[in-house]
Amino acid sequence: MGELIKLFTELGIDPPTLIMCYLLFRAVKAHETVLAELQKMLAQHEKRLMKLEWSHEKE
Repeated sequence: MGELIKLFTELGIDPPTLIMCYLLFRAVKAHETVLAELQKMLAQHEKRLMKLEWSHEKE
């Protein structure tokens, strides 16, 4: 990890900026995970609705 910080320092990126980028990256990944779960839930809900509509049409 120390070598990575040295590399970024040589590139002109200071540690606080590096930390902020890391935290931003983690936040984005967390949001992507939540979004993926919500998309799965929505797909399941849509399937249930389609089943209900289909059974209603049969009656």
